[in-house]
Amino acid sequence: MFKHLSVRLKIYSLTWMLLIPLLVADVVAAEPKNPELYKQELLAIEKRLDAKLKELDDKLERLEKLESTSVTATAAIPAAPQNIEATKTEKVAVIQTPKKPEVTASGSESQNNSGSQDSFANISYGKNGFEFRTDNNRFSLAIQNRIQTRYSNPFDSDPRSIEDLEQDESSFRIRRARTRLRGHAYWPWLKYYLQYDWSQPVLRDLNLTVDKFEWAKLWIGRGKVLYNDERVTSSANQQFVNRSIVNNIFTVDRQQGVQVFGNLFPGTWHDVSYYVGVFTGLGVGEGNNDDGNMMYSGRLQWNALGGEMPFSQSDIEFHEKPALNFAFAAATNRSKCTAFETDSRSCRDLPGFRAGQDGQYRINQMMEEVRFKWLGFSLKQEMHWKEIIDTFKGPGDSMRKTNLMGGLVQAGYFPHYLFPIIPRNLEFAGRYAFVDPNVNFNGDLQQEASGVMTYFFNGHLNKVNFQVSQLTVQNQSDQRFWLQWDLTF
Repeated sequence: MFKHLSVRLKIYSLTWMLLIPLLVADVVAAEPKNPELYKQELLAIEKRLDAKLKELDDKLERLEKLESTSVTATAAIPAAPQNIEATKTEKVAVIQTPKKPEVTASGSESQNNSGSQDSFANISYGKNGFEFRTDNNRFSLAIQNRIQTRYSNPFDSDPRSIEDLEQDESSFRIRRARTRLRGHAYWPWLKYYLQYDWSQPVLRDLNLTVDKFEWAKLWIGRGKVLYNDERVTSSANQQFVNRSIVNNIFTVDRQQGVQVFGNLFPGTWHDVSYYVGVFTGLGVGEGNNDDGNMMYSGRLQWNALGGEMPFSQSDIEFHEKPALNFAFAAATNRSKCTAFETDSRSCRDLPGFRAGQDGQYRINQMMEEVRFKWLGFSLKQEMHWKEIIDTFKGPGDSMRKTNLMGGLVQAGYFPHYLFPIIPRNLEFAGRYAFVDPNVNFNGDLQQEASGVMTYFFNGHLNKVNFQVSQLTVQNQSDQRFWLQWDLTF
């Protein structure tokens, strides 16, 4: 406002400085023959000048009103998306007037360490929820919530025994209710992530990632071990209602520790991604290790076609060129646990194993994986092997070692691309999975054959699934029905 007032005074002064000499020059040059007529001419000139000045003054006032507007709302409307994945982002720009500096007891004005204020400059809504970002991009925060409601009949969990298979517990439930916070602090490459589950409740993730170089990123905190696709892929981005019967047996789940990962030689035939990690090895429910041993994991992935694919299922992106990844992973750990889950007590005991003591079980496991996507078609395959060694038993004991095998293959397709009459966002998929809890015993094979129909309202952010599964345990089988709505906002 003061700036425009100064400009206005300068214009007034300049105008009269130019006008007065002209008027004086006319008077000195010649005495008017008709003083009264001359006076009227001067008054007319003055009126025209006043009108011009008033017009300029009105323009300056309108400019001041525009600059003093504190909030300007805009909506970015992108072109029609070419894939099923959510692409729309709405933005609201927020322009804040500078705050008066705080005055300390000594009378000096306080400032932050950088010498500038980190005031919020904009708010946007996109695939990560509502995002706040400072005008200097030193800080950002995205807030996202998720609700997953499910109806199951006649039971919900994966059966591991005949008794489990005979359950009759049809139910509605809030399967997942989660809040995610993510963003960066101080530098765009220093990222943080937090996820809390209200339905259990448990703090699922809390970690920092130094994401400055594509070839080497440092992850530290609590979260998923980058081991296999089925577990690392969020439950929100699964192709089916839930993971297969393989997951609970072979997952290394979430741990607390450090991981380093990156992508090497991108765009070449030897494009590879690597992941290595060291963890406490007790899941997320324990604060301290039960012995001096750590969990170690590694994953090597060859991005044969199309580069490194993110951990997300279904070809909702509609890959116009084929994408193909091969991966091999391994992990080893010694602790009291034979399996893990994300819970307040994440160290679990597999069926047939007693509750372990500190450092009792040595776990060695490996995994092979293939992922493929092209033109709305997706294919995924995993094969798992796991060895459990009870170190409290002698070398000659036949029960000292137990070997487990498991695997899955699943495929999905959006038939709209062959039959346009079918809705574009509708996908059909099938899956077969098996678990052999002890390769030395016969008759204990567990199997799953599932089919799912999914309608994507807005990619994985808003979808409805209907799944039918034929589940077999020890040569007895039963069907399970799932109907689920997964909404992320």
